[in-house]
Amino acid sequence: MNGPELLAWAIFVAYFVLIVISFALVFRSILAGTKPSKLFEGRAFFYLRTAVGALLCTWYYMIKFLHWSYTYHSKLNQTSSIGNWLVHTPLFEQAWTIVCTGRANWWWSSWICTWTVLFTAIVWSESGRRGIKYPYAYMLLGQLVAMSVATALFLTAISIHPRKHSSSRSMPVFIALPLLLAFIPIYQLPRYVNTEKFMNSLLWLHGALLLPLTSSSTSSIAQNAKAKIPFSLFYQMLLATGISIHYPATKLLLKSLPAGQSLFVRLYHTIFVHPAQSSISLDVIWVGIILFSWFLLSGPLLFRVLKIAVATGAAGVAVARLTGVNWGLIASVVPILILFGLGLVVLGLQRIRARNLVRRKELLEKMGMPEHSVVPGTTDTAPSMSGDKLVIGFWHPYCNASGGGERVLWSAVRHLQKTEKDALILVYSGDYPAASKETILGRAKDRFSIEIDAARLHFVPLPSRYLISDNYWKRFTLLNQSLGSVYLAYEGLCGKEGLWGDVFIDSMGHGFTFPTVRFLTGSSSVIGAYIHYPTVSTDMVKRVRERSEGVENAGASKSWIKTQIKLVYYHIFTILYSVSLLFPQHIMTNSSWTQAHIQSLLLRARQSFLASILLKDEMTIQKREERGETKKGDRARCEVVYPPCDTKEFVRLGALEKRKREIVSLAQFRPEKAHSKQLYALSALFERYPQYRNGPQSVKLVMMGGSRDAGDEARLYSLRKLAQKLDISDHVEFVVNAPYSEVVKRLGEASIGLNTMQDEHFGINVVEFMAAGLIPIVHASAGPLMDIVVPFNGRKTGFHATDAESFAEAIHQAFALSPTESLTMRKAAREAAVQKFSEKEFEKHWQEGWNRLKDLAIMNRSSPT
Repeated sequence: MNGPELLAWAIFVAYFVLIVISFALVFRSILAGTKPSKLFEGRAFFYLRTAVGALLCTWYYMIKFLHWSYTYHSKLNQTSSIGNWLVHTPLFEQAWTIVCTGRANWWWSSWICTWTVLFTAIVWSESGRRGIKYPYAYMLLGQLVAMSVATALFLTAISIHPRKHSSSRSMPVFIALPLLLAFIPIYQLPRYVNTEKFMNSLLWLHGALLLPLTSSSTSSIAQNAKAKIPFSLFYQMLLATGISIHYPATKLLLKSLPAGQSLFVRLYHTIFVHPAQSSISLDVIWVGIILFSWFLLSGPLLFRVLKIAVATGAAGVAVARLTGVNWGLIASVVPILILFGLGLVVLGLQRIRARNLVRRKELLEKMGMPEHSVVPGTTDTAPSMSGDKLVIGFWHPYCNASGGGERVLWSAVRHLQKTEKDALILVYSGDYPAASKETILGRAKDRFSIEIDAARLHFVPLPSRYLISDNYWKRFTLLNQSLGSVYLAYEGLCGKEGLWGDVFIDSMGHGFTFPTVRFLTGSSSVIGAYIHYPTVSTDMVKRVRERSEGVENAGASKSWIKTQIKLVYYHIFTILYSVSLLFPQHIMTNSSWTQAHIQSLLLRARQSFLASILLKDEMTIQKREERGETKKGDRARCEVVYPPCDTKEFVRLGALEKRKREIVSLAQFRPEKAHSKQLYALSALFERYPQYRNGPQSVKLVMMGGSRDAGDEARLYSLRKLAQKLDISDHVEFVVNAPYSEVVKRLGEASIGLNTMQDEHFGINVVEFMAAGLIPIVHASAGPLMDIVVPFNGRKTGFHATDAESFAEAIHQAFALSPTESLTMRKAAREAAVQKFSEKEFEKHWQEGWNRLKDLAIMNRSSPT
């Protein structure tokens, strides 16, 4: 073996070594931070199998190509030396020359080329958002092995690694430019066949696609890049350039078809004209299959079912047309298929419910609370049988967020643990297991001074919580979040660690979970709800109709057409949401404002056609009343149960006469909390009354609250920048994720409590202001206006405002009060908070609602259906 042959062998072996290294890096990337067993679960296992199928299919023909190339070389050169073949045969160029020669050949090859560009952009974006390592390895594998294999393995990685960062809305120019320039060699490939420029174009194409993957979308270089292209514009550019390649290729192919030959037949025969072409064409087909399966399997459960049903129907129609099947015969089979499908659903539900009984028993035994089991005796007591246990589930995916809703959750759990000694509490949470049980309960203790018995509480994980995240859905957010909650409910009840108990209580406001729970559990689970805020309300629809700016009207307020579309969208959504509210057997609301909206929705729902289909019509209500399950007074009734406030801790704060000249706000840094209005109000105050900026009358704004995720951190950053822009940053302090002791201390020192959120459903932070002796200044809407900051025993308890200017004026009025007037208002506010919103009052009214749910659960056990 001479030198050139040795070098050729080294390159040939190095090619396969590089393939092995690429596979190793890809699988290391997929398994980073997770267990290998995850590869064999759910979608990850599905895409892993498609990767194997694509690999076997494409490389069967790749090996046949190598054999053809060697045979062809041997015939021409009268030698059987592999070394000689490797020296004199540029395999890479030979294969691509074959697949780019001929209009049908190029038609197939052009698709894999353009997909390679788009795939690079997707890998760059998603690898950064999900923390997927070695993104370049996927592209390298695609270039060395097959794009279908790389695509399937990247989807495997996506299935295992959830999103960690919010999506970037733009791409740096230094990333976008090589991808756009890659279309130039793609366009030139069929024109440069059998010329010296052909190989240069191939190398340019492959290099341009690897370059962007040297840095991820979350790298400091990408984040700090000044020149960026919006993703929407970038994908439009990719689409336009892709059309510029595929349109002429398809047009030329159609012109070249012989008379009487169909395009389908021509493309089918082209697949098998040569092993190299077979490998490329089947690579295209496998990519299509993988992407179509991803489309079918992505999204909430309901969307997936609908997409699969439509795809199945379309496939059936296509087969029928091609085979000439009688349509009458198909129509006669449809009812049979429907009945068969319903039978499968019933059998599936029976299996799910039987499995739940097993899981319930196993969990109770694991928690040391066996049901209907022998309890060993002692020297003083005889053996006995353990009785029934109550399993109570709380639906609260963000249980570790430390907001007012979480105080309600943990207060309710603590009360039930005190009053129901034989009860096991389930909390459906997306925070667990990333945050341990000890961490979550420890935070509840630090933030709310609420201690929970961990031995009688179990967390059910919700891995797909991102489906209900604020920033996951870009369009039709309310509907998509609600559909996401349907899938999440299925995951919590029937997933890998899913479970349900005797009572299911939604304490977070996901109304679409109610029909889902009823469908899955049948009558075995009683449904209750504590509603903080109606998902859709007449106030929200009114703002859309009037085209006023707001969180729920972003983008529609400036367009009449978008407004009308959004009104139709809200109308449909309101019907679906209101009917969902018919499923709970007891509803509690946190304020009079929320109660009024929920009652209105319930009355509307009972008059709807959809309710009659779902057997929630008047006759059903009457039958339930006859059986004693409900009373006539329960119709459209929901009880107000004010959220608990730890008034005992706050009333210990003295010095009502001597407070710092500080204004305090306390709220999670969510968009609806309108924190920016507080900054504008402070700026307006300084502009109107300069004495508050400097000197003995100067004031300070302390913005306290919890930050849940990257979205909240981005809002915090924007608020800091706004304070600098308004030239008030020296008078503003941000206190983020402070422990409960720090919050109490701050409230005990300040003078004014500020809440600027419009339609704040209740406003537990306002109650804390009042109990701490602050003068509350709140938005003149919803809970703070109707329930909290109202006269108490004939004495004023605070101020109301609407915009930044009126808030500034209210702040001035509060600071302008005489010491006597200020003390009188603080005392009135504190007394109102203690007597109306204490933990004792919450537990009293919660118990009334709980008694009804418990009685229904006992009734279900005594007469199961």
